[in-house]
Amino acid sequence: MEDETRRDDKQKRPKSNNEKEDVINQLPEGIPINILSKLLIHEAARTSILSRKWKNLWTYFSGTLEFHGSPIMKDMKKDMKKITGRSLQMAMEIMYDAERQTYINWINELLASLKSSSLRGLKVWFPMKNVTDVDNWIRFAVCKKVQKLELYFGYAIDYVLPLQLFKAERFDSLCVLRMKSISVTEEMLEYLLCNCLLLETLSLVDSEVPKTMKVSVSGLPLKLKCLELVRCWELTKVEILAEELVSFKYYGPNLETEFKSVSCLVEASFGGSFVEFVKESFMMQIKVLKLDITQNSPQVIYWLSQLPMLNNLKDLELVACGDDSIILGACDILLKASPSLCRFTIKMLNTEPTFRTEHNFPKECQYNIKELELVGFCGAACEVELVMHILENAVELKKITIDTRLPTKPKLRPLGEEHFKTWNCKENRMRAWRLKDRIPPSIEFVCL
Repeated sequence: MEDETRRDDKQKRPKSNNEKEDVINQLPEGIPINILSKLLIHEAARTSILSRKWKNLWTYFSGTLEFHGSPIMKDMKKDMKKITGRSLQMAMEIMYDAERQTYINWINELLASLKSSSLRGLKVWFPMKNVTDVDNWIRFAVCKKVQKLELYFGYAIDYVLPLQLFKAERFDSLCVLRMKSISVTEEMLEYLLCNCLLLETLSLVDSEVPKTMKVSVSGLPLKLKCLELVRCWELTKVEILAEELVSFKYYGPNLETEFKSVSCLVEASFGGSFVEFVKESFMMQIKVLKLDITQNSPQVIYWLSQLPMLNNLKDLELVACGDDSIILGACDILLKASPSLCRFTIKMLNTEPTFRTEHNFPKECQYNIKELELVGFCGAACEVELVMHILENAVELKKITIDTRLPTKPKLRPLGEEHFKTWNCKENRMRAWRLKDRIPPSIEFVCL
């Protein structure tokens, strides 16, 4: 009996620090580093206090490093926007530069401490002034065989992605490359497509690129699945031969296109002045489509009227602002052209509740959508008219979501500050709930 009591007391007694340390140290080899690599780097570094064995394990971190600037830098950036005096602004800029250099020094020390042979990813996404540090980080990424590389250094430097650094070592691990405000030469693009054979995502935003981009490799199948070209103003023509391409995004001016082999392309997103995409044969196979017509003049209605039947389209998002007749006309054309559409999302920008333009929808027109979402709702006449028209003609409609929050403002045409000041979510929500009284109870209604 005493033995049993003694055994029970032993089981209840809390483990000492030495016993806890033994449990941690008994983990199979490789497991601790695998755990660390799923954490953020600063979280991984904190594990050095767990035990003697774990003291330097974090230096073998092989996960993803992300650098967005220090919290102090972000706070100072906000404060600088509020300052009006020139002398005070200059003082703040000097302090900001000093804080940024401190942050850069910390990054350099951290990278020098890492002993792993490879890294899953590297993201550097904050304004820079020193090209030397940037080159060193690119060199580090190549040496560590990163799979995902994301780069943005602000607009203060004209940074050209250095071909010589990519050629320094065999860089065949890259799967995802996202860049903003970075120049890419024709030679660099050719190198990426020919040598980074695992590359599946290529995203270029606000970047200088060759006037003619050839996304193809002679004699080699491209693994590329996602291509994004956003506000690359120098671009005039793009040629694509990528049999595994699934998603294509283009925001910018009119563009000459040549899609030679894109049998897997099912997701597309277009914005800016570019509307001639309607002539492309791949449109008939698209399942997910996003259209931003905030930059288009009335001829967008003509271009949309040239659309073929989008028999495979399931999910459609339309971003629009301004003229009621254009918005309502575009909705009517798109709904008619999409017999298999399940979900229709409309993001309304710069809409005013009192603005009214007559638009006569056809009396009889059947739509097959099951879900309707209206983002940026403020109770404008055109919004109510659109909802009621869809209610009358969408016999399979199951759900309506009215989102009274401001949608993300587009980069190409930002909303004015006055618009944000006058936006009243509470009043807009009241208008949305009044609209609910006109919706049948069989249809789910959600108000955000």
